[in-house]
Amino acid sequence: MRNKLRIGVLLDDYLLPAWEYKIIEEIKNSDYAQIVLIVRNNLNKLVTKNRNINSGSIVFRLHQKLDRLIFTHKNFYSEKTDIRELLKEVPEILVKPVEDKIINSFNTEDLIEIEKNNLDIILKFGFSNLFGNILKISKYGVWSFPVVDYNNNNGVTTGYFEVVKKHKVTNTKLVILTDDSMNDITIHSSWESTCPYSISLNANKILWRASYFMPMIINGIYRFGDNYLNKLIGKCKNEEIPAFIEHSSAPSLIPATFNFLSSFLVLGRQIFKKIFYTDNFNWILLFKINRNTDVLHNSFISFKKLQSENNKFWADPFIVCKNDRYFVFVEELIYKTNRAHISVLELNEKGDFISSKRVIERPYHMSYPFIFELHNTYYMIPETSGNKTVDLYKCTNFPDKWEVAKNIMNNLNAVDTTLFYYMSNWWLFTSIDKTNNISGYDTELYLFFSNDIFTDNWKGHPNNPIVSDARRARSAGAIFVQDGKIYRPSQDCSGRYGNAFNINQILTLNETEYEETRVLKVEPLWDNKLKGAHTFNFDKNFTVIDAYTYRRRIPFN
Repeated sequence: MRNKLRIGVLLDDYLLPAWEYKIIEEIKNSDYAQIVLIVRNNLNKLVTKNRNINSGSIVFRLHQKLDRLIFTHKNFYSEKTDIRELLKEVPEILVKPVEDKIINSFNTEDLIEIEKNNLDIILKFGFSNLFGNILKISKYGVWSFPVVDYNNNNGVTTGYFEVVKKHKVTNTKLVILTDDSMNDITIHSSWESTCPYSISLNANKILWRASYFMPMIINGIYRFGDNYLNKLIGKCKNEEIPAFIEHSSAPSLIPATFNFLSSFLVLGRQIFKKIFYTDNFNWILLFKINRNTDVLHNSFISFKKLQSENNKFWADPFIVCKNDRYFVFVEELIYKTNRAHISVLELNEKGDFISSKRVIERPYHMSYPFIFELHNTYYMIPETSGNKTVDLYKCTNFPDKWEVAKNIMNNLNAVDTTLFYYMSNWWLFTSIDKTNNISGYDTELYLFFSNDIFTDNWKGHPNNPIVSDARRARSAGAIFVQDGKIYRPSQDCSGRYGNAFNINQILTLNETEYEETRVLKVEPLWDNKLKGAHTFNFDKNFTVIDAYTYRRRIPFN
């Protein structure tokens, strides 16, 4: 039986914001780690004073207060909770760090006391920038989030600049600290779609997402050892470097005023959209019948449109070519009920629409009808996150008779599940939301595998989540092989859902490693009426995608 990892925690105060409390609570109650030491800052009053001094101009503070007042959330990241009851049995060392401007180092006596606890990891939830032997005293170093500055403002600018500078994504990193902050070692990096109209909602998304980075990686080290951490470090070295955002300095009066006015102009446009347009878009299908087998080079301008009646939409198309007919399986959403089921559209060999029919309907929302053939039988995994399941359906009479063959996952908030058979394994790609609907499904892609498709015992990949990036995580169609290379369609949800779709080449896929790279991004630039493109699928000579326009609440010519 493995020994639990020994964790130390650096604190300025017993009152912690909710997202930090959740990290400590999960580790405390885990079977892979134990919190054995609290190191508390005895300069707390001075730190608090410095934070208040550097909390920005009056306009900046007003901007924050108004934003939070407008966008209150029941699970807000900054709500304070006292940690003392949770850690009442954990010993504490009270230290007075040696301060040099904004750098903290520890005196020899304190270091000796800390070292006696044989710590594996130190988690930093306080203190200023650290320097010296405190960074080397635990086996895996001191872990910190650069997005939160504990030096002078405790993260008051977290997620702020990405909103006011209109960045489509916000980067959050978990790092192992070094004496040179420019060379901190990144062990996890995540790209969240920026909330364009609210700084508080943006911070809420990224910090609740960050709240499980530490427990996840600690658990990974416990299960898979040092090699797991080394792979994470190597993976992060190959990722792009985020545009530099100065988190430590709140803006002065003039730039804060400009940012304030700009943000509320964006909010005004958002309110306008809410008044005149529905949340559900007007989705259409675009398809082409073409003998060209190179699916990576399509001219979408020549695709034909296929659109439903005005009371519903068709989206998430998957295609089966059979008996000189084209069968397009879709999510069919009825606007009045705001709930979708799975339907099949039949087209003739020329692409003329013949009929549509409901094929699977349940008392919860269904979409993304991923369909595939195995041993001359068709199977489908529709998206059923409303039921918290991943269900495998079997077709008993093509195309309209389906029954559940196996419930393969339970109690899981997963969407857009996509299977791929490779190297004697079934690989299950799915997007999971672990933020309790605060952020959503668009950011992280998880991978599971099994040699038996009819099982409920799927093994999680050790590198999960294999993608943590709203620009390319969520699946957008069936994985396919062309010229001996494996490609995975994915959604680009940066800025907003359904922004574009990508084609990613899978470079490595096995039980211990995963790597992919984007080779193509498709935005609907061929038609200025279209606002986004979303799904890509093909079978034989038939290629289909979906796209959308905004849908007016009150139609007019």
